Amino acid sequence: MTRLVHLSDLHFGKTDLRLIEPLRQEIEHAKPDLVVISGDLTLRARNREFSEAAKFISDLSAPCFVVPGNHDIPYYHALLERFADPYRRWRQHIGDALEPTWVGERVAVVGINTVRRAQWRLNWADGKISRSQLARIDRRLAAVPKGRVRIVVGHHPFLAPEPRLQNRVVRRAEAALSLFRRHRVSLVLAGHLHLPFIRTLPGAAPNRPMLVVHGGTTISTRLRGEPNAFNVIDVDAQGEIGIETRIWTESGWQRDERKHQAA
Repeated sequence: MTRLVHLSDLHFGKTDLRLIEPLRQEIEHAKPDLVVISGDLTLRARNREFSEAAKFISDLSAPCFVVPGNHDIPYYHALLERFADPYRRWRQHIGDALEPTWVGERVAVVGINTVRRAQWRLNWADGKISRSQLARIDRRLAAVPKGRVRIVVGHHPFLAPEPRLQNRVVRRAEAALSLFRRHRVSLVLAGHLHLPFIRTLPGAAPNRPMLVVHGGTTISTRLRGEPNAFNVIDVDAQGEIGIETRIWTESGWQRDERKHQAA
């Protein structure tokens, strides 16, 4: 079995400090093969926020797989840097990779960067996938060794949990999901909305659906009517996927018994 822990929207700079050490302990107890963080490590991409995020990552025993979120490039406080070198601080504190790949014995994880420094619309916080990125991820998924369960990770949502949020999905989401289906991707992980939910879509094989899983905010105080949350994902030898969402309560991290799944 391969185990992943999926975190999202940590937002160092606006975290609930009570949650950090219990989260680290939960992750250590889970003994994951990989910790996946689907973006927004920071609140405003400041150096001290990245330093806090980097320390959190380095304190974990398991390797970490991280893609950027829209909060991980400078905002109004450093507009010149946003346009000239938006990932300078990311490279300095987190690493060079913006679209990493991780291949294990049973699982392959492929990252895609959905962040843009500017767009032809008012809300630059929303995401986009370019045609060149689609071509690149097409090649990367094709290169995954046979027999691996394919997982794609981005920051912005590929599906909306409800109609009023439909305009928040990443641009070219439909083309991306079609590409993922063609490559038999089993699981798509994202965040951004701070709303945990799971959607099941038809997969390339009739008995193999594609799961689209969005994480809530794991340790930030920027809650949107939902508790802090993260996911524990198990992939067994037959490629079956089990997902357990854990939420923060006054008693600590507990299994989420609520229903966040829709067909």
